[in-house]
Amino acid sequence: MTEHSSMSRCGEAHEVVRQALVAAREELGPNLRSAYTLGSLAHGGFAPLVSDVDLALIVVDPDIATRVDRVKAVVSSRTTSALADRLSVFWADVDGVHNGIGDVGRLPELDRLDLLESGVVLHGDDIRFGATPPVHDDLIVQAAEFALRKFDAAFRRALRAPTELVADGVRAVTKAVLFPVRFGYTLETGAIGRNDDAASWYTGRGREVVAAAMRWRVAGIRDESEAIVLLKRHLVALYVEFVDAYCLRLAAAGHQQVAAELAQWGEQLGSPGSG
Repeated sequence: MTEHSSMSRCGEAHEVVRQALVAAREELGPNLRSAYTLGSLAHGGFAPLVSDVDLALIVVDPDIATRVDRVKAVVSSRTTSALADRLSVFWADVDGVHNGIGDVGRLPELDRLDLLESGVVLHGDDIRFGATPPVHDDLIVQAAEFALRKFDAAFRRALRAPTELVADGVRAVTKAVLFPVRFGYTLETGAIGRNDDAASWYTGRGREVVAAAMRWRVAGIRDESEAIVLLKRHLVALYVEFVDAYCLRLAAAGHQQVAAELAQWGEQLGSPGSG
C-alpha cells in the first residue's frame, strides 16, 4: 500500500467516525454527553488494512446497547466504505469513565485507559478531569477474561491451521499474532499494548513472526507460503508464552479461578483433539 493510499484510507476512517457521530446525535439526542476517537486513529499507528475504527460515546444513560446497534446500522447504510464494518463503539456514563463501568455500558479498563490518555474529543465537553486510571491488576484480569471469551475452540483450531488462517486474510493473521504480544506488554508494563510498542518490547521466541506481522499490517501478505511457515513455527508458542506468564501473575495476585481457566485453555490448545 502506497503512502498516498494509506492516507486516503485514514481519511475514510475519519469519515466513518464522522458519520457515526452524526448518527449518534440523531439517535441519542441530549442523552449524548461527549464523544471521543479512540485506538490507533487517536494515538497513531492506524493501519488501513487491519485496524478497527474506535469511537467512545459518553452518555447520560449507559443502558443503550440496542440504540448503539442502530447507530452502527445507520453508518453501514450511509457509507460504502469497507471500514464501516470495522466500526467499534464503546460507551459509558461519566462515572464509568472516571471509575470504571458497572453492570451496563461497554468500556473495558484497557479502553478506558486509552480514552484517558489519548482520546480525542469530537463532541461535547472533555469529561476526563478527575478520573481515576485503571489499576494494573484490573487490566491483567480483564485481559485474561477477554482471552477466555475471544479465544474459543474455533480460534484454537485456527491457531493450529495456519493455511486456513492465511486464507482468512491479513486482518485475521495479524490480530492472531499480535494479540498475545500486546497482552504480554500490558502484563509487563501496565500500559496499553499498542502494536508498535508491544512489538518493539517483545523479545521471545516468536520474534520473527511478530516482526513479519508488523510488516503485513502495512503491506499485506505478499508471500503466503512464507507466512504459513512462520505461523506454523511460532504461533502456538506465542500463546503458550502468554498463558504461562498470565497464569503466574494471576495466581500470585490471588485470582486463582481465572488462572485455572486460562491454564485449562492452554492445555486445550496443546491438545488437537479437543478443538
